[in-house]
Amino acid sequence: MHHAALSSLWLESSHRNEYIVIAVFASLMAFIILYYIRKQFCSKLYHPSSKLLFSHMDEGIVIFGLDGQLVLHNDAATKYGYQIHDASQKGNSPAFFHVNGVTKLPFHHEPLQQLLQGTQLTTQELWLVPNEGKAGSIVRITGKPIRTSRKLEGYMLVIHDITQSKWAEKRLEVSEQRFKSLYEHNPDIVFWFNLDGQLLSVNPAMERITGFTWLELKGKNFEDLISHSLNKSSSDSFSQLKAGHTLNGETTFAHKSGTTVYLQTTVIPITVEQQLVGVYVIAQDITAKKQSMDTIRHIAYFDTLTGLPNRHHFFETLTDTLNSCSNADTEQSFALLFVDLDRFKLINDSLGHQAGDWLLRQTAMRMQNCIGSKGIISRLSGDEFIILLSHSDAEEAEQLALHVQETVIEPVLYENHIIHTTVSIGISLYPDHGTELEQLVQYADIAMYRVKEQGKNGTLFFNSEMNEAIIRRTTMEKELREALTNKEFTLYYQPQTDAATGRITGLEALVRWEHPERGLISPVEFIPLAEETGMITKLGEWVLREACFQTKSWINEGLAPITIAVNISMKQFQDESLFEMIRSILEESQLPPSLLELEITESIGLQGTDQVIQKLHKLKTLGVRIAIDDFGTGYSSLHYLQKLPLDTLKIDKSFIREMSKETTGSSIVHSIIELAHSLKLDVLAEGVEQTSQHVQLAAFGCDRLQGYLFSRPVAAEQTRALLALEILSLAPVEPLI
Repeated sequence: MHHAALSSLWLESSHRNEYIVIAVFASLMAFIILYYIRKQFCSKLYHPSSKLLFSHMDEGIVIFGLDGQLVLHNDAATKYGYQIHDASQKGNSPAFFHVNGVTKLPFHHEPLQQLLQGTQLTTQELWLVPNEGKAGSIVRITGKPIRTSRKLEGYMLVIHDITQSKWAEKRLEVSEQRFKSLYEHNPDIVFWFNLDGQLLSVNPAMERITGFTWLELKGKNFEDLISHSLNKSSSDSFSQLKAGHTLNGETTFAHKSGTTVYLQTTVIPITVEQQLVGVYVIAQDITAKKQSMDTIRHIAYFDTLTGLPNRHHFFETLTDTLNSCSNADTEQSFALLFVDLDRFKLINDSLGHQAGDWLLRQTAMRMQNCIGSKGIISRLSGDEFIILLSHSDAEEAEQLALHVQETVIEPVLYENHIIHTTVSIGISLYPDHGTELEQLVQYADIAMYRVKEQGKNGTLFFNSEMNEAIIRRTTMEKELREALTNKEFTLYYQPQTDAATGRITGLEALVRWEHPERGLISPVEFIPLAEETGMITKLGEWVLREACFQTKSWINEGLAPITIAVNISMKQFQDESLFEMIRSILEESQLPPSLLELEITESIGLQGTDQVIQKLHKLKTLGVRIAIDDFGTGYSSLHYLQKLPLDTLKIDKSFIREMSKETTGSSIVHSIIELAHSLKLDVLAEGVEQTSQHVQLAAFGCDRLQGYLFSRPVAAEQTRALLALEILSLAPVEPLI
């Protein structure tokens, strides 16, 4: 047993004299043994009877040579960890601690070390542990040099186990403090009743917890204070106690101020020589626990951010609804609506997490108002919500979805920022689409993702074709991973021309997938999947490496140096190894850094955080150019651009397309170009497909143009031929629908 257990033991005072006698006797025996062993050591212990006596002594005897090596020990010393191995003649020794059993004894304070240092007699009380994993003992160790004819022959330790006597001392010490510790200083109320049920005493905790003093409670009895909490009469309670049983229960006590105090009670019988002489009642204040139960229950069943029922609460309700419908005599129906906020991450990143949380709360409240008592809405995670619409058919579900869309689309104001958001909603119906919980939730989720794929801000019911689409998507993910390994990707290049001269000034590298069975696959199909699965990081590195090496190869052939633009995705930008990866590829390819233009999406720039700005500045130290792509598709104005170390602004093709459709379209493009130039940014217009667009953009002062008017993206060999021409002829095309 570890020494720490001593504090909980009890020893009656009548045993004190017995342990004093044992201690005196043990000391005397130690002296006799010390004398005897020294004599036997001098004669080398050759006599058989001496060996027998030595081996069977109760005390541990250990003898060391002048070099401190263990040379002899008796059987009793083995239990203390002393043992000689025949092969090496080197022995094991125990570990020494102070009596507290925690603090390691310094090596130079160990008994043998003191003897080796010249001490003539050492007596120490220590905690001795034989070896790791075994229980220790409290021992008194007496050490003394062994001399024959005044010649030092070695050293001897006599080990006496005093664990029991030390326990006795500790028990006596604990017994003197027991009542004070358990009674006066107990944080719980301790009542003391006699066999008549009269209150004999109560500790100070009573006044602290209830406001009543002992004098104010004097005269109260067990029935008044405790019995009702046990659902037993006083006589029944005492019958149980006489049988040696402990009783537990809860009770309430009126605080002196009038408030209610909740107590957890434990009634303990006091027995002396198997006779019940009274009872102790320990009463723990559980008021705070009781008061917090409602809070805990709310946390367990409701979302802390929005106050809506959480996932656990929702699925309990859905399970009950399913069971009710399946057991009903008539056919029942209900609808599940899976709701996801569109472009929530962009809003969260651009305006901050507090704005995102505020928007979630506002959206939750507005959707809750739409639903009313028709069903239950839950926030599953992030910006995903799910609605259970009870007793609903397809028409009612569609009407509610439309109502939710119309409500959420209304702009909201957050700290002078007008926030526009929409929702994508997928619907599954019971029993039309299934009767299993997981199946119905999955189908609503699948329908919601189909809305996302089709441009967001809409509602779709689940159908079997969607399930087939999921299977196709899973297949494509597997094939995409294999494509990275099998080198099935290739780069196409689209020229960027000077708006005034038509001269090729740069290229944009665009990845294509040459599927062994399906042929050339557009990035529109696989890039979102690569982004979602994280494969975009590895794919993006391959694109950058291939583009840099190819551009350097053209320069080596004597073609004019041109800028090569490579897209950097959000996940790539967030990768901590991006800087080192770009630096390494530039070094390996020997491409001049000024010819590499990294295109980041507006959503990256919109974050506008110090971390983003710092990372962009670090990339600029490589000597590369940085362009912001698809400008105009985000939520903010141009003011944040002045914070970013940009070289080029690429106007999104949606603005270019609108130039010929409305009068304001041209004005917007013209304003963007002028503002960008005021920030000393190069301006490139994407999606130029008509000569009229070319003429207008040139007139507005746009620097560079890119689009089908000049060339579609083409393979490397065709690109080389275009670079040899330097100036492209115009080839107007009809806009793609």
